[in-house]
Amino acid sequence: MPARLCPLFTPHREPSRLAYSFTVPGEPRSAAVARGSVRTALRAHELADIEEPAVQVVSELVACAALFAPDQNLYVSLGWHAETLRIVSWDPHPPGHRDRALGAVCTARRRRRLLLAIGVVRECRGTWGAAKPAPATEGTTVWANLPRTGAAAYAARRC
Repeated sequence: MPARLCPLFTPHREPSRLAYSFTVPGEPRSAAVARGSVRTALRAHELADIEEPAVQVVSELVACAALFAPDQNLYVSLGWHAETLRIVSWDPHPPGHRDRALGAVCTARRRRRLLLAIGVVRECRGTWGAAKPAPATEGTTVWANLPRTGAAAYAARRC
């Protein structure tokens, strides 16, 4: 147990306290940094049973974001609500383009890059999507929800 400054303080390890956000650079090694951060956070909150699918999903989201926004800051967040892990990835690449045809190509390319993550989310009986941007919002947000029961079952089957 780590040293504490106050003897009355006891660390909260339960999943309901999981709420982390971090920024990584838009480069290939950032996927590895994100994997390590997610592993550490999930283990600290007694969620190791869903570690493997969560690591797979965050790795794919960050790798994809790095391709669409190289050398720019990428944002990742993890949260826990109603027995579900929510992973959010944001990059500054605009979701819309002035030329609708180019925008459609860009969206299709992103979706193809996320096929592995989408497959893992579906296997975990989760949901995913890309947030619809508001008129003043820049960048692209992609999110995935992994319910604990489905993610744990996936991990047990695959690992």
